[in-house]
Amino acid sequence: APAAPATGWAPAPPPPDAAELPAYASLNPLVQAAAPLLSAAPRLRAMVRHPNPQALRASLAESVKRFEAAARAQNLPNEQIVAARYVLCTLLDESASSTPWGGSGAWSSQSLLVQFHNEGWGGEKVFQLLTRLAENPAQHRNLLELVWVALSLGFEGRYRVLDNGRQQLDSVRERLAQMLRQQSGAAEKTLSTQWQGVAAAPQRLRDGVPMWAVAAGVALLLMIVFVALRLSVNARTDATFAALQSIDAKAAVAPPPPPPAVAPPPRLAQLLRPDIAAGRLQVTDLADRSVVTILGDTLFAPGSADVSSRARPLFADIAAALNKVPGQVVVSGHTDNVPIRSLRYPSNWHLSKDRAENVRELLAATVDPKRLSAEGRADTEPVADNGTAAGRAKNRRVEITLLAAAPK
Repeated sequence: APAAPATGWAPAPPPPDAAELPAYASLNPLVQAAAPLLSAAPRLRAMVRHPNPQALRASLAESVKRFEAAARAQNLPNEQIVAARYVLCTLLDESASSTPWGGSGAWSSQSLLVQFHNEGWGGEKVFQLLTRLAENPAQHRNLLELVWVALSLGFEGRYRVLDNGRQQLDSVRERLAQMLRQQSGAAEKTLSTQWQGVAAAPQRLRDGVPMWAVAAGVALLLMIVFVALRLSVNARTDATFAALQSIDAKAAVAPPPPPPAVAPPPRLAQLLRPDIAAGRLQVTDLADRSVVTILGDTLFAPGSADVSSRARPLFADIAAALNKVPGQVVVSGHTDNVPIRSLRYPSNWHLSKDRAENVRELLAATVDPKRLSAEGRADTEPVADNGTAAGRAKNRRVEITLLAAAPK
């Protein structure tokens, strides 16, 4: 057989033996066939970087096809296989999209769900499917167990962006587990009536466990410790940033210096009047600055910093207006007070900073980059009450501030 290429993502290994699969592989034939794909989900989430995401996607697609073949070999119903494939593709896509290398939009534009089901996001439909399956748990036990395993491996779907989503999702998973336990009936207290086997001599650990398994276990433990420490440290970022903002605010109370010579005030409202009338943005003209405000929900997907394609033309209008008025431009990103914790964005400050940087890059395509700067403000400058959904939506925003040019 020809050798594998020396660069890129290596071809997918053959499916593991049954003895090597995780414990959940023994739940039912459907989950057993899906075990290699289920095992891939936590490994994807733990990858901080990947050299060839396209090759990885192709390898996972081949694994999906192997799952279908294995499930059909078990004579499972076709509709059950298709539904399971939908759940698996959604789980793997979410796992990859939550990483720094998969969250840039390249994965979501050519995701497994797009390839196999021609849909861009399954986070809502998976739970709609779960509701239908729960109406007849005895008939759909195989699929219900598969969904339970996906939830146990970290799948969040629509709950990822909801208030108290983690608590709600835990409740869903627990109710599903109770339903499955009820279907199983009462378990025997004794695992086997013939539990006393043939006496055997004590076996040393190294005789029964291969070295690669020990090494893999140590590597997994180190990865868990690394991720836990990183999230623990970054969990302090929002509080630290808020403290720094408080210090800046206190320092700003000092008596102002004598006013300099007055420069002509910047005016953007007149230049952006069509966009204001269409409700795409708001402009506040002050004596020393003009502030353009755009709601973040119209620009970004939840938890993402990638500007949506439908919003990009708006920045061409803003850039044209900025080119007609002199002065420095500050792009600031703002969030609500709902914490975000992911490998890519361990805090709201990281998310707001990245959103501001992406908007600055769009403006820099036609505005002098020397005029532009970007900064993240997280939730330190709310304009509405974070206690309501409407208030949080207003606080998720990007502000483009044109400062008055220095007088000549």
